[in-house]
Amino acid sequence: MVNRDEWRWAAVWAAVLAALTVLPYLVVYLAMPADLFYMGFLSNPEDGHSYLAKMRQGWRGEWYYHLAFTPELHEREFLFTYYLGLGHVARWTRLPLPLVFHIVRAINSVFLLLVLYWAVAQFCEEVAQRRFAFLITAVGSGLGWLAMLFGGLTADLWIPEGFVLYSVFVNPHFPLGIALMTLILLWSVTPWNTPRIEWLRLVGVALCTVALVVIQPFCLLTVGLVLLIYALVRWVWKRRPPWREIVSGVVFGIAGAPLAISGYLSTTRNPAFAGWSALNQTPSPPPWDYVIGYGVVLFLALFGLWHAIRRRRDGDLFLVVWVLTTTILIYLPYSLQRRLVMGVIVPMGVLAAIGWQMPPIRQRPKGAMICAFSALTPVSLIVISLLMALMGHESLFMSEDERDALRWMADEVPPDALVVASPEMGLYIPAWSGQRVYYGHRFETADADRRRAQMEAFYGEGERDLSPSPDYVFYGPREQELSGSNWQPDPNWQVVYDQGAVTIYAVLQE
Repeated sequence: MVNRDEWRWAAVWAAVLAALTVLPYLVVYLAMPADLFYMGFLSNPEDGHSYLAKMRQGWRGEWYYHLAFTPELHEREFLFTYYLGLGHVARWTRLPLPLVFHIVRAINSVFLLLVLYWAVAQFCEEVAQRRFAFLITAVGSGLGWLAMLFGGLTADLWIPEGFVLYSVFVNPHFPLGIALMTLILLWSVTPWNTPRIEWLRLVGVALCTVALVVIQPFCLLTVGLVLLIYALVRWVWKRRPPWREIVSGVVFGIAGAPLAISGYLSTTRNPAFAGWSALNQTPSPPPWDYVIGYGVVLFLALFGLWHAIRRRRDGDLFLVVWVLTTTILIYLPYSLQRRLVMGVIVPMGVLAAIGWQMPPIRQRPKGAMICAFSALTPVSLIVISLLMALMGHESLFMSEDERDALRWMADEVPPDALVVASPEMGLYIPAWSGQRVYYGHRFETADADRRRAQMEAFYGEGERDLSPSPDYVFYGPREQELSGSNWQPDPNWQVVYDQGAVTIYAVLQE
């Protein structure tokens, strides 16, 4: 059981770590120059604008998603419902989409961190060990900061879903996904000292499973296999069926199957989403990359793994199964194999705490020093992201003229209109004004390389034979960089907006 003092300690740390990931965004917003508009991201703005584009559709009242970054018309599907739902929240509360994004990100971060403390308490009896397990899991990372000094790029520098603090820094759904995975698994296998089935926990498993399939459907594979393998191993070890785990697995399957099957059919039968799925390849890096990326956490976890295998408690067995199952999954021939690393930091952190506590107290390294050293990479990433933003990195800002033009488009241009824009503005338009574009995202634009080349040729070389035909042409500072001084609008274009450095043309259909 976790007592009140422990919860108070965990809540303080959850608030501190969540604030650490919120403060840089606030600093950039307050320091923003008058002639620039800060778009609200510090890490991976490409995916950030993809989330905003989904929220924009929800803000318009939609519950079925279409790919706004591709020009081909296609049927909408019941996908990305979480971000569509956040868009509805923004409409109901009348708050800006980026603000809702970050408020929910902060809430999910605190939720994950509190779940994390409860989770480590299921394995660790001593308060000191629980606190170390919590901190090493929450901030733990590897030697990416050192690799970065020599031009390297290890897993802890670019795979946020594999690490807690990095996850809570970049978006709302990573921390929520890890929390849901943890709850489903631990509600299914704890308490360790009794096989009694608790029906209230089964309701929680069902609800969390539905939420998980909406937020991170591929995580069902990890959770399902961990439960299955753990149940099989316990069956062989105890020589009797583990009915609690079996029943929980059945509930998990029944709750998750309908939406999972629906999502699979949507991404295979719908040509537009099938094309997106084919482009959405996220292979795992080589094993040594993960070794460096998890660094001290992995080093201690290996000692903990050895001790857990020798000790052979139910909880130890479960940790071993979770880690080994994930290790296999991230190298299976599956297009999203890298994504399957999500959540493994939880058992690794607990195993690291077990490994840390193995030596006698006098020989045990200081837990605070280990956690501080292990936090160097995520803290470095946050600081570097902040400094890049304060130096005005172009991927994080748009000009006020561009922002004013997008505000006008949001009010005056139909959401199903097709807009020609530079590759950069093609990323921003679906998120900030809601129209479709020819190119905007490496994965969400069909035939992305060809479409990007078309947009560059449209402005740079005047090649304007596009199919399907556009409804509007956006011409601003980024487009001028492509076209230079030779830009000439087509006679069939009509100026509908001309303010500052941005002109928008309506294409008159013949």
